[in-house]
Amino acid sequence: MPLMLLGGINQLATMERAMASGFDFVAMGRALLREPDLVNQLQNGRQKAGKCIHCNQCMPTIYSGTRCTELEPS
Repeated sequence: MPLMLLGGINQLATMERAMASGFDFVAMGRALLREPDLVNQLQNGRQKAGKCIHCNQCMPTIYSGTRCTELEPS
């Protein structure tokens, strides 16, 4: 049975450690709301971590178009 790590993952080192420890997949939700291209950036070596700070401000938007509120003008 495949095993998936989830919960606040947005650093390449954490993902690599998880995969080396036997996880088959790493789930990223909030990090991808903030940076939809994050996986490509990590894969290409352009970033080592995502910009999501896991503030959970995106959670209230799940019924109105889930999005990162950090990207919205204040």
